[in-house]
Amino acid sequence: MRQNTRKFPRYSGEKTLLALVIGLAVSGSAMAQQSAESMEEVEVYGGSRAALANALEKKRASDKASSVVDSDAMGNFADTNVSESLRRLPGIMVENDQGEGRYVSVRGMNTDLNAMTINGVSTASPENRRGVMLDGVPSDMLDSMTVYKTLTPNLDADTIGGAIDLETISAFKYDGFHSKVKAETSYNELTKDGSNPKLAVTATNRFRLQDGELGVAMVLSDQTRHIVARNNETGGWGDEAIDSDFEMRYYDLERERQGVVLNFDYQADSGNSYFARFFHNEYTDTEDRAKWETRSLEDDATVEGDIATYPTQRMDTESRPRVEVRNISSAQFGGEFQLSERSTLKAEIFGSQAEQDDTDKWNAIYRSIELDTPMTYDNSDPKKPVLNYADELYDPQNYFLKALESETALSTDRDFGLRVDMDLALNDVTELQYGIKYRQRDKDNDFNFCGYEPIDDVTLAEHDNRVIGDYFGNNHGPSPTFDGVRDLTPTLGNGSFALSDGTSCRAPGELYELSGDEEEESIAADWYAEENIFAGYLMATTTTDFATYVYGLRYEDTRATYRGKQFDGDAYAGDVAYDNDYGFLAPSLNVQLQLAGDQLLRLGVFRSLVRPGFGEASAGAEIDLEDNEIEGGNPYLDPTTAWNLDVSYEYYVGEGTFIGAGLFYKDISDAIVEVSASDAELRGQVWDRMETYINADDSRIWGAELALQHAWDNGLLAMVNYTFADGETDLPADSAYGDRTTPYVKQARNTANLAFGYDKGAWDIRLAANYRDKYLDELGDSALNDRYTSDFMQVDLTAKYEVNDNLTVSAAAMNLNDRPEFYYFGNESRLSQYDEYGSTYELGFSYTY
Repeated sequence: MRQNTRKFPRYSGEKTLLALVIGLAVSGSAMAQQSAESMEEVEVYGGSRAALANALEKKRASDKASSVVDSDAMGNFADTNVSESLRRLPGIMVENDQGEGRYVSVRGMNTDLNAMTINGVSTASPENRRGVMLDGVPSDMLDSMTVYKTLTPNLDADTIGGAIDLETISAFKYDGFHSKVKAETSYNELTKDGSNPKLAVTATNRFRLQDGELGVAMVLSDQTRHIVARNNETGGWGDEAIDSDFEMRYYDLERERQGVVLNFDYQADSGNSYFARFFHNEYTDTEDRAKWETRSLEDDATVEGDIATYPTQRMDTESRPRVEVRNISSAQFGGEFQLSERSTLKAEIFGSQAEQDDTDKWNAIYRSIELDTPMTYDNSDPKKPVLNYADELYDPQNYFLKALESETALSTDRDFGLRVDMDLALNDVTELQYGIKYRQRDKDNDFNFCGYEPIDDVTLAEHDNRVIGDYFGNNHGPSPTFDGVRDLTPTLGNGSFALSDGTSCRAPGELYELSGDEEEESIAADWYAEENIFAGYLMATTTTDFATYVYGLRYEDTRATYRGKQFDGDAYAGDVAYDNDYGFLAPSLNVQLQLAGDQLLRLGVFRSLVRPGFGEASAGAEIDLEDNEIEGGNPYLDPTTAWNLDVSYEYYVGEGTFIGAGLFYKDISDAIVEVSASDAELRGQVWDRMETYINADDSRIWGAELALQHAWDNGLLAMVNYTFADGETDLPADSAYGDRTTPYVKQARNTANLAFGYDKGAWDIRLAANYRDKYLDELGDSALNDRYTSDFMQVDLTAKYEVNDNLTVSAAAMNLNDRPEFYYFGNESRLSQYDEYGSTYELGFSYTY
């Protein structure tokens, strides 16, 4: 069992915390919350039409180019999580996982190049990267979501695509007591299971005290969803045929999401205000994965038309049960103090903590005998190739246990800091704002591999097994049951086996021996990173009759330390540490011009940065001693920086009617790419092959956005938005992907949303389609081996009926067009991955009091 020296305690007192939250909300004994940037209170009552109008008002009032999703709009779009709600906005693209939106890209910038905040505070990431997975955050926990596409000096400079802020609910949104209960369940075509409960409870109240008013807001959210997914995957291709493996994968998992929001705010009669905000979200995946892997495709193939023939047949069958737990927590305390009629002081302390616990995972691998029967791979349908598996491969007696493996990973992230801001009215038209901010961030990645190989032959027939069955034109053969894999672990020894760095594996016992790869795969993979960021800014806002100008400077000083473990080829050889310090000056200008009528012209020019990814800059490494190869991070990477230009036109024709158009350009320096070299040095040793990361040449992104929405008096409404983005990256000569120019990674050239609805009387109906073009997902060693994600369009239908002022019933159909996900190498005839998830149907109600 892995011994961890740095580990947050698992969140285990959920029922106690929920009881405490309810008690606090009822009693009202608390402090208070107020938005970090005082925003005009907006009443959000009614259906889609009112929600869209409120979102437009927030967009119009912003001093930056932005897009807003209102809380009511989230429910109307039948969106399971935050990322799926955000994808309705212009310039937003979402990467899917298991049929759900997970990572958000803004204007072609992948999730690591965008900032994510909760109530304006930076959010720690459970993974060993900067980007935050958003599939674990239910939309019911939030009041609104805003994507800022330009920056002002009072915002952190750490984004190139955009800054995504998730705003939780405030009691001052409502006049007095407000409560809402929302309950739903869903049915999916593949799971054949209608028991997927989804519950959210919201309660707010305002209390008049002697010297002011107290507001308390609480949200509790709980979801459970059963997911079944099937896919085909390949490991890679030669010029004409697969030269790696072909896999059939079957997933059966339960995904649970729990969340708590608790906000207090106190507005004193003196004009001062105080707030406290608490956010906790926990996401648990209990996943069973069966994999049937064809291993005989590495041999040379004979190709005739769409059919490739290989000389032998051999299979691996694997089962991997695992439980992965991710959580994100944040807390904020602060206040706003009216020093005089012309000056205001704001002070805040904040913290965010995240963890991804993947320490409960076992994998059992059985390998078949090798058959002289030729294997054919029929590529007539590249998404669903057909293979001629021999009958002998369906006999579990022909499979022998190769290894029982445990790969435990624990990633923790802590982000704490404080900020002080001062507002000073210089005169009737100009306001000065300045402030300082300090952040300390610690990221820890702890990995351990323990492999156990049986001493004597053990066949699959001796253990619980099953045949998964037919899908995609092939029959997924015998596989160990998931309970059968768990049953293997008691056959190991009872004690532990110490590795040279002080960590340990479970003892192999009498039936197994260690694989011999534990030291090299475990020791060098551990790493720790610490960042200390000091920032200061000076910003002025000048308002005239026809224009608003926001301009100023921000400076951020970063002092980073990256630590790891040295492995000398035999054992742990001590710790290593690297320092990387740098400063960054970020000027910015945002101009809002009031044209004739309700027309605005916006101009934004700003400089921004994204610090190197934690994995890319880490002092950790993956080592293969047998081939004398290493893949490791580069602690001396420079941050990626960009000059950004944004011009947009907005026409607010009337309530619910909007026309918008914009252009953007990004000149990016020091983008980070992976490089490969032979006979090269890394971590004090010379390797036959070395892969690491370096800063590349310049990249350029430009694009355009269009948006239109209109609401008719008869209740009909329509919305459409479209984004075009085009960019490229020049790879250096020593790049692992070749000396060439490629499309910008994770950037879809075209994205669009189209929605038609009806909102009048008791009915609120919406039919929505979301489209994204193909995009480059990963770079290969040549253009033919670059991995692409195919174009994707999903259609969702939602309907709500207001039974009375309190009760509303709802129904939804998600992925109504049953669109699969498809990934390919180079062109669509070269399969990388194909997934089907089926359509999902939802039924529920909400009761408001």
